[in-house]
Amino acid sequence: MCWIGCCLLIMSLCGCDDSPQDSRVYPRRPIKLVVPFGAGGGSDTFARVLQNAIETHRLLPQRLVIINVPGAGGTIGSRRVKNARPDGYTLLLLHDGILTARHSGSASYGADAFIPIAGTGNASQVIAVNDNSPYADLPALMRDATEHPDSIVFAANMGAPSHFAGLMLQSKKVGAKFRFTQTGGGAKRFAAMQGGHVDVSSFSIAEYIQFKPSGIRALALLGPQRHPDLPELATATEQGLDVINENMQFWWAPLGTPADRIETIADALQAAMQTDQVRQTLAEMKITPTMLRGPALDVEIDQRDRMIAAAAPTSELHLPPFADYALVGFIMTAAAASIQSFRRRTAMRRETVDLARNGRPANRAQLAGIGCLTIGYVISLQFGLAGFVPATAVYALLSGGILLWPLLASRQTNPIKATLTLLIVSVMMSVVMHHLFTEVLVVDLP
Repeated sequence: MCWIGCCLLIMSLCGCDDSPQDSRVYPRRPIKLVVPFGAGGGSDTFARVLQNAIETHRLLPQRLVIINVPGAGGTIGSRRVKNARPDGYTLLLLHDGILTARHSGSASYGADAFIPIAGTGNASQVIAVNDNSPYADLPALMRDATEHPDSIVFAANMGAPSHFAGLMLQSKKVGAKFRFTQTGGGAKRFAAMQGGHVDVSSFSIAEYIQFKPSGIRALALLGPQRHPDLPELATATEQGLDVINENMQFWWAPLGTPADRIETIADALQAAMQTDQVRQTLAEMKITPTMLRGPALDVEIDQRDRMIAAAAPTSELHLPPFADYALVGFIMTAAAASIQSFRRRTAMRRETVDLARNGRPANRAQLAGIGCLTIGYVISLQFGLAGFVPATAVYALLSGGILLWPLLASRQTNPIKATLTLLIVSVMMSVVMHHLFTEVLVVDLP
């Protein structure tokens, strides 16, 4: 039976990689598209428009499956894709929020953590106030923000493009400063404005057209030129502030994804963007049917990143190094456990024999050892010292070894067989758990 266990162990460690011949066929199974926002939102709707066109016109031989992973302004979903296997079967759809999150401190990574596939669809932002607002135009708003800094409440989703719309405006006017408040998505910002809790906010063109009849008024369009659906609305540039804030829907893949697979997805997206079906739907959504790829896409991302970086807050909130404190605590706990173990070694040996004979529960030394292992396991994942599979396998192996030690010490079991069995179970358990969490439960793992 041992040779069977060895085979299973080798298969687990090696994984189930595609054969060289099969790896040339792409895609040969459904592709997961992670949308890092909830179902029904703007990004989710956009993704499903492209998904429908790709399936209707059979632009890919396999399905494009949308998985919504909301949370932390898109950071949870983007991190999952960043850490995914770079095989072209896990992709990300995320707009300029991937840039703003890094410069606002919401995420420790940005566009350079991914391979850009395409930029599809572009939507300008609108600066709007309540109908009864005293501000007649953008210059009046910015003049008051300069004369009375921190007095105008700007509703935003902190770290997201709506936040940076306000940051870009105040960066172009010396002395101007808004008081930003975390409000959430467009519907929540509109509700806060209606309730008189905030003074100003930014909305997509589609959101503004939807909310306008309920009592809001636009001051400026943050686009390079006027929009055909709002021909009377002047741009910020026309009003003396050189500010452009647009949201483009970018498609991303993990670093290391083969170039030919990137091109396959880009080809499908480009073909989908050219269909009447997509163009008509995007027109209804007030989204310009842009399609960028290759060098043009890289230039666009770089330009947007530089504009966002220029408007990013200069002051940073410095938090205590909690991770360092946890590491120090782990070391001190481990040292204390080692000293206690050394002092009670003789007593432990007697208790070990009694445990083997009488089946008593684990002693304090065993519990302390497992506790230290648990702390080390959590810290290793937090610091990224090891991936989930190897860290979990080692944790399970050592924890099992501590629990089995009394039997091994009393020679009531074969050490070689016990160790081999424990090793196989630990590795298999870590691999199965990783598959269960990531593929079935769609949980973001380190």
